[in-house]
Amino acid sequence: MLSKTPWSAVAAAALVFAVSVASHSAAQGTGNGQKKTPPGSLPGVFTFIPKTDIDTKMKAIEDGTPGDIPVRVVDAGRYNLGVYALRYEPPAKPAAAGAPVTGFYHSHIAEIYYIRSGGGFFHVGGSLENVKENDPTGRAVTSIGGPGATGILKGYTKQKLSVGDIMIMPPGVPHSPGEMTHGTSIIRMVIDPKKVLPLYPTNGPPPQQPRVVNPAPKLPGSVTIITKAEIDKMLKEIEDVPGPSTDRAVRTIDLANMNYRLGVYVLRTAQMPKTPESAGVGWYHTHIAEMYYFLHGTGTFAIGGSLENPQEDAADAWSTRMVRGPSVSGNFKGHTEVKFVPGDMIIAPMGVPHRPSAITSVPRDIIRFAIDPDKVLPLK
Repeated sequence: MLSKTPWSAVAAAALVFAVSVASHSAAQGTGNGQKKTPPGSLPGVFTFIPKTDIDTKMKAIEDGTPGDIPVRVVDAGRYNLGVYALRYEPPAKPAAAGAPVTGFYHSHIAEIYYIRSGGGFFHVGGSLENVKENDPTGRAVTSIGGPGATGILKGYTKQKLSVGDIMIMPPGVPHSPGEMTHGTSIIRMVIDPKKVLPLYPTNGPPPQQPRVVNPAPKLPGSVTIITKAEIDKMLKEIEDVPGPSTDRAVRTIDLANMNYRLGVYVLRTAQMPKTPESAGVGWYHTHIAEMYYFLHGTGTFAIGGSLENPQEDAADAWSTRMVRGPSVSGNFKGHTEVKFVPGDMIIAPMGVPHRPSAITSVPRDIIRFAIDPDKVLPLK
């Protein structure tokens, strides 16, 4: 269930992968040639993050609280998923020409940076000289990034980022904030397979941190940039080019050093429906989890509860092959209708029924981040 108080965290129940795989396999057959009905849901609960929660954290940073503050970190079963508030101000004066640049990398987590306002430059890629393990007792390790390494950044790219751009950082890729040209707020989303970061709000003692012995100057992999122009282009294509779905991939990549796949999708409804919509049929995914960022428009998102008369989606269906992976559909029962406005977010673990439902203003645009550890979604 969703807490009625937006400041309350929605506790995340354990979602064991073996349960997901077993339920999916059971749906294929029972040995006597008959299909077994899949369950109405798998273990796990959703998390709603209102924009006001993110705004409060951003304001705290402006008022002097150390930056990069967790808004939510939840247990999504096979991994933790986190949403952090990050803010940078323009420098008081430019850095001296030739001054060394300090960089760092995280050994275990991947990050998705969404530039919510402002913009400027990040230093990304290259390698570290005089590399040292990050202090395992420091806040950077215990609360923000998990184990990693720091050094002098060499051979990096000065990457410009503007409002609406997305930067995807695999584990082991050196980076550091460069010079911001404006006050810049960033939503930083974290994929944490080894669960090195604590849940937030706090739930028990912090996790034991693994050590990085003799850290390398870098690990294999590279940064992926998705510009606002690319996102806008796909939103326009959805509107102009009829297709099997209003949910389409902007980019789907493999995350180095993690063996996960990550997809960035957009959904658009450009015109108000002729008749009011209700939740009706919902679905859940047996292999992917999702983080939804509501970009434009308002409406409701049906999520949670269970499915009546659940049926495994056809393996050759376009939605299965291209945007959902193996999934189960049915009629909603006991779900929550979450009202959303631009800037709100939802985390939907594997096995939690959901679907966008009513639309109250258009265009209704959503960015969907799909976490895909089994690589069931196609690369794009």
